[in-house]
Amino acid sequence: MPLRDIIGQSVAVRSLLGTLKSGRLGHAFLFIGPAGVGKRTSALAFAQAVNCAAPMDDADACGVCPSCRRVERGVDIDARVYSPTRQGYRKEEAKEIRNDAHMTPNAGKRRFLILDDADAMGAEAANALLKVIEEPPEMSVFVLLTEKADRIMPTIRSRVLSVPFRPLTPAEAAAVAGERLSGGQVDYLFPIARGNMGEILRLSEDRKLKELFEDVEAELFERLLKEASASPTRLAEEVGALAGRIDLSTAEDTESTARRKSVAAILEIMMSMIERKHMTVGAGVGEMKRGCAILETLMNTIQTVRGGGLTESALEAMAINLKAKAGAA
Repeated sequence: MPLRDIIGQSVAVRSLLGTLKSGRLGHAFLFIGPAGVGKRTSALAFAQAVNCAAPMDDADACGVCPSCRRVERGVDIDARVYSPTRQGYRKEEAKEIRNDAHMTPNAGKRRFLILDDADAMGAEAANALLKVIEEPPEMSVFVLLTEKADRIMPTIRSRVLSVPFRPLTPAEAAAVAGERLSGGQVDYLFPIARGNMGEILRLSEDRKLKELFEDVEAELFERLLKEASASPTRLAEEVGALAGRIDLSTAEDTESTARRKSVAAILEIMMSMIERKHMTVGAGVGEMKRGCAILETLMNTIQTVRGGGLTESALEAMAINLKAKAGAA
């Protein structure tokens, strides 16, 4: 995919195209941003543009030459993507990457070494790569991808050009999904996946999620946010029961971590619905204030849950606050 076709990252794309047009290609880059916003796609598009056999007037890739097609299919040896193991990048793997950096490009002008989750480098791996990232062979370019730049060794961060990527909006996510998903699917998957496009596409295969989304909406507007006789404990149990119908866990997650992910996903859905109900154009001042207060409660609860706090206690505290706000409406 050429850089010009990447949706929602105009600042990052302009920065990369400016580098290409200047003719002064840097030796190492750090793409920083949340998961699912196109960092890896942009890194490959960058490699396409540099090695394109017939670049466009703006120095972007043509997208159709043999080199561009190889990169798009993921079979171009001059644009290699590395991923860490469960233990992160180890010293042995760093040495392999370092050796690859000294290989002559096969067909392109430059050899791109793209490191997924670059923050997974331990001290030994980082030190093994430091010299080659600082002064790589003339024909090699490093692109490090990360969500957590603060976890990358400062000596490496000081030797790379940072390129920030921002989260996608729901409209941009729908545009990226194109014909693969309907706008309605993106609407209910976006808050669950926290805008991660890869996660949105994965979750779209679960037909039960749409039903769950509709149930959450019904519970939210008919019970959870209205003054009711149910106790905060009962309200917390209802939110917890809805969360029990989502499984966002990975093989590495403990039971408590999986539970926190599911609860946070339900709260993200609630936030999305509150924004649509109370934060629309034309809403009154009182309604906007109430919406903001509810959103603040939900955000604080999400932070507590994701931060490892006691999930059930956090939900009960949230339910007390929500009932108070509902009663004040």
